[in-house]
Amino acid sequence: MWTVAASLAATALLLAGCAHFGASSHLAPIPKLEVLNGIVRNTTAGQVEGRLVPKAGVLSWEGVRYAKPPVGDLRWQAPQPLESWTGVVEAKNPGEICPQEGVGCEDCLFLNIYRPNTPEKNLPVYVWIHGGSNKTGKATNLAFFAKEANVVAVSIQYRLGPFGFFKHDALNTGDPLSDSGNYGLLDQMEALKWVRANITSFGGNPHNVTAAGESAGAGDIYALLTVQQTKGLFHKAIAQSPGARNITLDEARKYSAGFVTKLGLTSKGQQLAKDLRAVQTHDLLQAEPPRVSYSTILDGKFIKDSAFCLFEKGDYHKMPVILGGNRNEYSLWLLLSGGPKRKWGRLWRITSGKTKVDDILNAGEKKSYALTNDMGGKIWQACKVHRAARSMRKHQKDVYVYTFQWGGAKGSDVEFVFGAAHANEIAYFNYNGFFDIWAKNRSITQETKPAREALAKAMRTYYAQFLHSGKPNGKADIPIWEAWSNADGGVKALNMDASSEPGSSKIDVFMTRKEYTLEDLQQEIAAMTDSTAKKYSLKIVDVFTKGWIKDVPCGD
Repeated sequence: MWTVAASLAATALLLAGCAHFGASSHLAPIPKLEVLNGIVRNTTAGQVEGRLVPKAGVLSWEGVRYAKPPVGDLRWQAPQPLESWTGVVEAKNPGEICPQEGVGCEDCLFLNIYRPNTPEKNLPVYVWIHGGSNKTGKATNLAFFAKEANVVAVSIQYRLGPFGFFKHDALNTGDPLSDSGNYGLLDQMEALKWVRANITSFGGNPHNVTAAGESAGAGDIYALLTVQQTKGLFHKAIAQSPGARNITLDEARKYSAGFVTKLGLTSKGQQLAKDLRAVQTHDLLQAEPPRVSYSTILDGKFIKDSAFCLFEKGDYHKMPVILGGNRNEYSLWLLLSGGPKRKWGRLWRITSGKTKVDDILNAGEKKSYALTNDMGGKIWQACKVHRAARSMRKHQKDVYVYTFQWGGAKGSDVEFVFGAAHANEIAYFNYNGFFDIWAKNRSITQETKPAREALAKAMRTYYAQFLHSGKPNGKADIPIWEAWSNADGGVKALNMDASSEPGSSKIDVFMTRKEYTLEDLQQEIAAMTDSTAKKYSLKIVDVFTKGWIKDVPCGD
């Protein structure tokens, strides 16, 4: 039980831990004299009070703790279950975000819950794991999606950056989970355990849970599918634009040693562990070595092997899955790379509305960029989506794959530069208020609104049907989404696009028979006559085979 003394001690510790970032407002349970009927819910640790969101027609509980604050001696340990409290804790505002880019607090293991404002029980549960390279991000507001899909939607936060993915032998305790270094993944698993134990109180069905994620979050979904300890915690999975990568123990140790060097620590063993845990949040973030990767660590016990290798062997939790990618997944990184003569980097200027592509690139340069942009998306899908689909389909039938195509009005500058960019599909599936995050909503025009909204409605309908039944098809009058086939010429992915004709509400949704493999794409690149596109396409291949998003060879 929380006592006054314990609460004061915890408050002092957390304030110290957040000195550079701002203290959490969720430091201890808050006794309440009166509560609103129907908004207070019981959890295994105590009661939480949410709120009604009248405009959205939902009930929400935000900033709900699912584990002890991972501060002090609990930094770089597996998440610990909550202690019980008395009274009612307010859960009306999101909790502090995890440390990232100068903001946040290590006391950040919170989740948000949203459900329709109805008496209905036993609703499907949707657990969302945000993306952000396992380095940035926060729990998303899923109120709109919860209402429209008629589900209990849960968004979670997990430790990021060096707090979430950090392997140094000085920190070893003998516990294989803590010693794995995969603290962010362990947080996600703990949140799923909390959902299983508590979601009934919020009207959710603990036996119908879908775990979903995007980018790094989707890569984490891949990893969670292979972890023995997650069996039974979720029953369906969704991986959007998976940025899955694994790093070896040697790589992980090298990264952590880089932090120790930059921090100027010279102690060893248990003293080094104490010194590392005493480092201020801000100082640890500032000590990040170059080219560090916050990725799933192949420790050999918690994470046994690359997810792709385990998918191929059939050594994973079989369940209905949705996997997918976007047509122009790599466009963001083309701009970040700068490109030839740094001209591709200047394409960011079109987001101002004052600069046009023709002001930056000539006709030949536009052709080179377009070819490279197209190839980058195909490589991503080949390596991270289609490869996984083909392997899984060997062991199960219910593998559903999509390709998101919408990137703005055809022929527009924003469609040319960004297209169906990485993360642009998120809003169409679960609606978080952004439809075009990199181009600052330049693709969002009144002329295309009917088609965009029709596409988004169809995509959310597929998702809702999947959450309820494990199949994306149902009574809705939209095209049938067939399962992936490994047969030559068989159906593969659902094409998701919409008309860009002014005022049209036509969607362009149909099954395709195109499968991308890295080997086939390398042959296409070898045959390219555009030297610039060829050069930069080969660089992208290197990124996926040798660089920041590479996979490691399969173990025995």
